Amino acid sequence: MSRARSLLARLFSRRRTNTHGHERSIFVNTPLPATSYTSGPPHYAPNHIRTAKYTVLSFVPKNLLEQFRRAANIYFLFLLILQFIPAVTTGLPGLSALALFTIIALTMIKDGYEDSKRSASDREANRAHAVVLGRGWVNVNKAPAHAMRPRGLMRLVGSDSGAGGSVGGAVPGSATQAAHTGTQPQFDIDSDMDVDGDSWAATEWRHIHVGDIVLLREGDSVPADLVLLGSSDNDGTCFVETKNLDGETNLKSKHAPAATMHLTCPQQLSAFRCIIDAEPPSTLLYSFKGSIQIHDTGVQDPLGVDNLLLRGSVLRNTQWVTGVAVFTGDETKIMMNAGETPSKRSRIERMMNYQVMSQFALLFALCLLSAILGGVYYSRANSFQALFIVPFESSSGKSAPLYGFLTFWTALILYQTVVPISLYVTIEVVKSFQAYFINQDMDMYYAPAERRCVPKSWNLSDDLGQVEYIFSDKTGTLTQNVMIFRQCTIRGRVYGEIVGDDEPDRAAELRRAMDTRIEQTFGLPYLFRQSETASFLDTSVYDDLQTDNTQARAIFEFFTVLAVCHTVITSVPDPAQPHVLEYKAQSPDEAALVSTARDVGFAFLRRDKDRVYCNFRGQDHVFQLLATLEFTSARKRMSVIVRCEDGRLMLLSKGADSVIMDRIRANQERLRQATLDDL
Repeated sequence: MSRARSLLARLFSRRRTNTHGHERSIFVNTPLPATSYTSGPPHYAPNHIRTAKYTVLSFVPKNLLEQFRRAANIYFLFLLILQFIPAVTTGLPGLSALALFTIIALTMIKDGYEDSKRSASDREANRAHAVVLGRGWVNVNKAPAHAMRPRGLMRLVGSDSGAGGSVGGAVPGSATQAAHTGTQPQFDIDSDMDVDGDSWAATEWRHIHVGDIVLLREGDSVPADLVLLGSSDNDGTCFVETKNLDGETNLKSKHAPAATMHLTCPQQLSAFRCIIDAEPPSTLLYSFKGSIQIHDTGVQDPLGVDNLLLRGSVLRNTQWVTGVAVFTGDETKIMMNAGETPSKRSRIERMMNYQVMSQFALLFALCLLSAILGGVYYSRANSFQALFIVPFESSSGKSAPLYGFLTFWTALILYQTVVPISLYVTIEVVKSFQAYFINQDMDMYYAPAERRCVPKSWNLSDDLGQVEYIFSDKTGTLTQNVMIFRQCTIRGRVYGEIVGDDEPDRAAELRRAMDTRIEQTFGLPYLFRQSETASFLDTSVYDDLQTDNTQARAIFEFFTVLAVCHTVITSVPDPAQPHVLEYKAQSPDEAALVSTARDVGFAFLRRDKDRVYCNFRGQDHVFQLLATLEFTSARKRMSVIVRCEDGRLMLLSKGADSVIMDRIRANQERLRQATLDDL
């Protein structure tokens, strides 16, 4: 009975019910407690996911249930049943059955095709490549493979549950086979994290289990919810893009706990022993509570959402990171927020249900009137019966009420065209053509990715023409979210010339003039400027910099703020050109500000723990970073406290004009008004 209930649950629900509604402890290189030897390791959800609505066994019954939510389908099915009753039938029931079955079959084929796309996407995600700590390392948190492998009919209900992984979650022999077949992906990792056959193993997402140590590289998607252990940055910081989770294109910084950020090679990871306590799986994307207890020292550090990499996010601006899987599969936050794949119904379908019900009310009135009149006329003289009633029915001995009852159902069949079944066939065909036209529309073709618009559900194509208003919380949702620094106002004076995209010659001339003025002003070639991409074009800024007055000091401090007050990290794409810097920031706004400061002559070079290295006008400068107050929607500004080389302490802030203006010292009304006029 229990297996039957489990089978039914798998048939008609996509997600397995989470029975682990309690906190969990993940043991890393640490023996399980004594209680686990009697009850075994906890059975966490596998990392295999399924977002498709149907399975092999559930497709026919579940799709039929969805189709018969339509009032018209129920109506035509009822008429089909009446056709098989000899007392009320008016023709061959097979013809009526053919029309209804044709509509159901076409809709079933369409729904099956749509769901096959979801299944293909699931297979692609489940079979995506991942790298975990290799065969010499044992994950004690994983249940035995035979306890997780589906049996009997359960194999037909879903795909492989991911139970086939071996030690460390790797596919048996996958790394060796991949090496011989040449299919193993090539890795470009820091020398300490070099991927070899003894340290790391290639696997698939579906074979990752709670407790596995996962290695991610820049551009990789996070396969499960991971607690960050370390990164290629010395301070254990990494950046992730959460566009798939919350729609935000800005990067978010994550930090490794202080007790684990020193783990920079697989040998250290294999020897590191700790216990991670985590809260139960939840839907809260911005909340996580846990702790990590170091086995050797007994030190226990708290864990928060800043230490958690969520499944679906993408690693950016960081060479590599390592993490321990704490939630997998349906217990990850993105899957718990996803819910069941909805059965969406368009507005026209809901309207048609209402129209069918109103037409059925009219049809019921007509059939009732026909039944009453038929019964009345049937009870009249034989001369009337001889004229209007078939002779064998006149002599059948039926009573007038019975004849009227049968006439009602006969009339229901005769008047069935009041609700035309051909209308539904036409609408299904029209939706198919609309989906095709949407896919072929060149106005919705995205050339950079060579991608067309793909309608996921044909049932919603008719709703697109009814959209009247679009509400957006910010411009980046509807635009490319790209910032180009063209002008600025410093102490009441505007710098920067506006050059249109249709004026390439003028832009090239201004860039050459800027290059010449930089060498004249600094007295030596300035190697950090990237002239071909510079967007701030104005030579007058160097005229004012060469003077010894208040305006020159204001310009120097303005670009100092841009070069120091940020969370940008640098990289050198080409080691042969060490002066060509690439800035990686949480937002395009911040990258544009720091890049402009570099092109003007105030270059941010690198960050090393609490030191910020810069090059201002050809001279190297080092600032000691004492505190960072990051930008938030409540503060609307970012601030840093730094110690200069001469010992001075400086508070540098940048933010929204409405916030900064309120913090300007008194007696600055003329400057405030001039700046507002420039803005």
